[in-house]
Amino acid sequence: MKKWILLLALLSQCLVQAKAQDKTVNQLSQGIYLVVGSFQVKSNALKFEQKLKESGYNPQISYSEQTGFYYVHIKSYASVDEGIPEVKETRANTAFKDAWILAYSAATGLTATSTIPVKTPQEINPEDKNNTAEELPAPSIVSPAIVSSDTIKTQVKIAPVEVGKYNPERFKTEKNQYKFIFNTYNFVTNAKVTGKVNIIDPDRLKIVRAVPTNELEYVNDPHNQSHSLEFIAEIFGYKKAQHNLSLSDEMSEETKAFLSVHGDTMVIDFPLKRYEKGDVAIMYNVFFYKDAAIMKPESQFELNSLLEFLKEKSGYKIKISGHTNGNARGKIIENDEDVPDYFSLKNATKEKNGSAKKLSLKRAEIIKKYLVNNGISADRMEVKGYGGKMPLYDKFDRLASKNVRVEIEILEEQ
Repeated sequence: MKKWILLLALLSQCLVQAKAQDKTVNQLSQGIYLVVGSFQVKSNALKFEQKLKESGYNPQISYSEQTGFYYVHIKSYASVDEGIPEVKETRANTAFKDAWILAYSAATGLTATSTIPVKTPQEINPEDKNNTAEELPAPSIVSPAIVSSDTIKTQVKIAPVEVGKYNPERFKTEKNQYKFIFNTYNFVTNAKVTGKVNIIDPDRLKIVRAVPTNELEYVNDPHNQSHSLEFIAEIFGYKKAQHNLSLSDEMSEETKAFLSVHGDTMVIDFPLKRYEKGDVAIMYNVFFYKDAAIMKPESQFELNSLLEFLKEKSGYKIKISGHTNGNARGKIIENDEDVPDYFSLKNATKEKNGSAKKLSLKRAEIIKKYLVNNGISADRMEVKGYGGKMPLYDKFDRLASKNVRVEIEILEEQ
């Protein structure tokens, strides 16, 4: 009988927990809040909320799509100035040593106006009594929250970090990783730029991996002598940008200009600048079928990046140059001129022999044709085929495939 009672009690508890996890959480609305906890896992936020209720508080949870965090707040204010004295009092007289003010409006997004916590112990385990907020010193990092340019096109840049003492070790997860967001955006328009960032081990001079921008990424501790990482954003249409981040206790003025922190996540800021006259960019992500002046479907993303660039910079003129690996003659596969199919061999009806120079020219021409058919004036573009005259690597090198490429040179800007 006792076993049945115990089973029923456990079942009841599970149902209560399941119901709590299904609770609808409101989206963060305009207001100024006294926040005592932030969580990426909804169930942890709900457990923390319940614990606060049991202690006599009246907490609420709000979710921000911009940051991906659930914020637990216990009070709201008419102004920031009204809230700051209570934050100080809350830190001095309660267990919430990491409480802070969070202001939100649709016009400006999120702004952290008081010290933001780098880690809340409740995120680790809200049931563990040893994980109390009193055990962590109040952090000295002030940072605005991440603003998504999907909804706020004019508010992408994140302000620099202001620090008392920089200590990335407190941002480490239990798996010895750091949490990063690589915030890439157009320096002029502030619009979000999608692409990838290469993570480099500067001591070993090798790429650790490439990660997508504007998403949460977990990066392993490099365990190198300099205890640092290098991040390079090389997104087509924009000049290369790179930052070196020391993971030691010291922070340079240079680092403050690109690093900000939200919760336990470090944000690396990349304001990207467009190409200028004289710049040459390689379209490494435009791929052609073998012996063909026809592109593979995966080329469309970078091709559309070039299209977007030319539409934004309407006074620019460019040269499109095709290159091959070597100068051997061979067959050249094309589509009929009347068939507007740039990414399939299905309608490839022309096949003849020709030089490598001619093949490279045909490849440059098909890119020009794509751009013209999408609204770019033909007189803004020159085309040139160089064949194998300008290799980047020896044709027998392991990287010789990179000789097969299309380059874009900025000839004129107005």
